[in-house]
Amino acid sequence: MNVPQQRTWLFENERWKPNAALPVTDRGIRYGMSVFETIGVREGQALFANEHATRLYESAAALLGILKNHIPLTLPSLEKTDTGVLRLYITAGDGSPLEPTISSRIFAIFETLHNAALPDEQTAWLYPTPVAPFGDGHKTGNYWQHCEAQRAARNVGFDHALLIDHEDHLLSAAFANVFFVLGDTLYTPPLSLPIRSGVLRSWVMQQHPVCEMLLPRERLDEATEVFITNSRLGVMPLRFQKISSGPLGQKLRQLCQRENLTP
Repeated sequence: MNVPQQRTWLFENERWKPNAALPVTDRGIRYGMSVFETIGVREGQALFANEHATRLYESAAALLGILKNHIPLTLPSLEKTDTGVLRLYITAGDGSPLEPTISSRIFAIFETLHNAALPDEQTAWLYPTPVAPFGDGHKTGNYWQHCEAQRAARNVGFDHALLIDHEDHLLSAAFANVFFVLGDTLYTPPLSLPIRSGVLRSWVMQQHPVCEMLLPRERLDEATEVFITNSRLGVMPLRFQKISSGPLGQKLRQLCQRENLTP
């Protein structure tokens, strides 16, 4: 198995310090008290950088109480040959879990992606245990249940896990937003659920009419196609239960690839 090469930085004294790590005293490590964004990088260019920064600012304000003008956010220097994903974290810094954020840290990690081409479709499995994501849709370091769902899907031979909440509504995939087609209409779960407002989710909604809809588990088999979106995959059509990948997901995937919106 190919292991991605990694580089890390810690933002200190108004500059990115390379080959750095978070101390174990940081609450981002001790309690998962951090927010993050995953940015696709293609040949040294960060994709949707402004959109990701906006979401990171919003998450830091909502969960860590850090205002935008208190975050000196830039991106670490990338090489022209860099293709992969850059993850930016803002942590709660040191302290007890009850204390306010006083001295947060900004950390970055870049992972290269190997040249193996992604397939034009992948498979999905419904994770049987309801989940209750923390953070009202903000991406946080408290991510274990998503990782467990994805691990369980891989263990039974599928590429992705689809998640449901405790009221049996479709939420998302473990690491992606989800879209589905019913009749002639494209839908996605609403942001009133604790799901991420992903950058590629917003891009799809700019390319094609999309309605937000609560989809109960028992209606999943009514869908004629399902696809997911994230910064790594772009648009990925899915084979799920008796549902095959469909023309709309394939069309949006091709458009995303033509516009070079993924690594």
